[in-house]
Amino acid sequence: MHAHFRTIRSRRGIAKVPTDALFPAFCQAATAPLTWLPAKLHDGALALVLNRVLARPLVDGGLAFLEDKVVAVRVLTPGIEYRLRMHQGRFLAAGGESPNLTFRGEPQDFLKLITQQEDPDTLFFQRRLRIEGDTALGLHLKNYLDALEESPLPSTARPLLERLTQVLERYCLSRAS
Repeated sequence: MHAHFRTIRSRRGIAKVPTDALFPAFCQAATAPLTWLPAKLHDGALALVLNRVLARPLVDGGLAFLEDKVVAVRVLTPGIEYRLRMHQGRFLAAGGESPNLTFRGEPQDFLKLITQQEDPDTLFFQRRLRIEGDTALGLHLKNYLDALEESPLPSTARPLLERLTQVLERYCLSRAS
């Protein structure tokens, strides 16, 4: 793998900086505005997306075990937490309600989960995704996701999310070995 450099000019002079060193700072700056948005806006947006993407399992009652439960999804980088409540077969923003269950992880690992690039067991056993709170509920949800034959994502979304996963892994997020 070849290192790529970019020339940076400043008051101190000219320096050659590895291109890869520029991206984490760029990615941090690009995601910072997400942390400024109110949690209710994050929660509401995710609820809308999940209600659309998971419409069939919601109607079929496949997610009924989540009824009146609050599930939090904590994305470690950039530090955003989504809280959702399942009520009458639909996801709603849960705001400040205490979660029954929390999933924690990096964005690329959540993306691998939803695009089915990696199975849930791998992500959980490698502790790349973690369950906190009601572990029985968490295992039920993990097993439900694992049993899905195919991704509920629209066919146009999957390649975009897979590419985003690659970009995050390559340029934005470094995982300690």
